[in-house]
Amino acid sequence: MSSERAFLRQRLALVEQWLANPDREFVYAGKGRARLRTSPPTRRDIAHEREARLLRKLLAQTQEDQVLTTLRSWRRRLGEFLVEHRQCYWQMQEAYDAWWHLPPDQREDVPRPPRPPSARYIDQTGAPWIIDDQFLALLDDLIERLLKWLAEV
Repeated sequence: MSSERAFLRQRLALVEQWLANPDREFVYAGKGRARLRTSPPTRRDIAHEREARLLRKLLAQTQEDQVLTTLRSWRRRLGEFLVEHRQCYWQMQEAYDAWWHLPPDQREDVPRPPRPPSARYIDQTGAPWIIDDQFLALLDDLIERLLKWLAEV
């Protein structure tokens, strides 16, 4: 039987390798594809930084055979948290989106409405996490990869 924690260690090593080499020739293009880099990187690789942080937290807080259960639990709980956050700030988000949909010449005359706050979640250790669609997609991706890893053995 394959180790869930071995999956986490292997994935973390891979992500840390990507973070250590931002000038790599190929970059991930999504859905298992890569593309040739056409320009030098200009921004931090926040997606991989978030994944590395999440993997480190999983390694520190989960026991063997509890990783998949923990990921599913976090996905459900954080998904509910994001839905509640969006319900609280939907009017503010609607006004902000409506302002951005104005033509540029009209946008200059209309004051910019306040942007809704990010969905900031404080975990049990007091560490802040920004929960958004990309973070939930990261959890979904890790669940899918772990299931595939477990099925291959």
